[in-house]
Amino acid sequence: MKRFIQTIFLFSFPVIAIIGAFVYLDLFEIIWHYDNYYSSGNCVGTNRGYITTMVYKNNKEKYKFDSFIFGNSRSRSYTEAEWKNYIAKSSVYYHYDESGGSVSGIYHKIKFVDNCGGKLRNVLLVIDPELLSNYEQDGHLFIIPPQICNYENVITFYKEHLIAFTNFNFLRAYIDYKISGKYKDYMGDFIIEYVNSENKKDHRHNYTDPINCETFRFEQDSLIRNGKYYTKERIAVFKNVQHPDSIYPNYIDNKRAELLEGIRMLFDKHHTNYKIVISPLYNQIRINPKDLEFLNRTFGKANVFDFSGKNKWNIDYHNYYEQSHYRPNVANEVMKIVYSR
Repeated sequence: MKRFIQTIFLFSFPVIAIIGAFVYLDLFEIIWHYDNYYSSGNCVGTNRGYITTMVYKNNKEKYKFDSFIFGNSRSRSYTEAEWKNYIAKSSVYYHYDESGGSVSGIYHKIKFVDNCGGKLRNVLLVIDPELLSNYEQDGHLFIIPPQICNYENVITFYKEHLIAFTNFNFLRAYIDYKISGKYKDYMGDFIIEYVNSENKKDHRHNYTDPINCETFRFEQDSLIRNGKYYTKERIAVFKNVQHPDSIYPNYIDNKRAELLEGIRMLFDKHHTNYKIVISPLYNQIRINPKDLEFLNRTFGKANVFDFSGKNKWNIDYHNYYEQSHYRPNVANEVMKIVYSR
């Protein structure tokens, strides 16, 4: 019997050790509570949807947010400073986005604000056909946080993070970065270079406001201003990705339609001043006419602005950081068009 117990312990010890390290280190910031989820010591890529949810929970009572930008990572080019030119100055801004983005994720975030007793005074909803194609997403960086869906996916959520924690490539990247202090291309989304000091003028790398989750690309923008960003390697990623004669498939099916109609109902409930922006992607592919017609019918044609397809921005790669994300100068011009109507 003693030998049997020793054998069980021997085989179970690595599992216990791994789970213990996962909980104790909490590299993805999903186990313990943090007053600041964007501290200067954070170098691990985290679930943006989870972090923006927790930051909102931390700050909603103190700041009384009432104006939100929802969307995927492309929405981060839309800034508070510019948006405040078109909404009431008294509005309290929050950037409630997620990585990748899905219809379900956006719906649950808007519903979460409503469930928390928050106001939806103004909303800028930044979407694109790729977001519409995702009903829900898998993977630790993209899965919907349990807090906004009644904890229905809590087991899957932590399982995905535990799988990521034990991934050899992640551990290699994390240990390498901790030892060398240098970000390397192979690290991908595992490691980030955000530097969040209390001094916002510390313009190394990127910065995310720990109160309203607005993100600034200080390093990239500085390189662009100095004419050093668009190297041969960066220019190469723009080649062969444009298809101006193409149209995305029809993504809005019954289950997506139900969630989008649910979003509209929440907007109606709060008498929200809302605008829907379909992002000007570099690939120049147009949104499917059936999807656009549904959005126009559901949210009102006056509130939906389609910038998909070939346009004045995506004919010049200088308007983009890479093939997926456009720069704030594009977002500023988009807002000017949207709110001039």
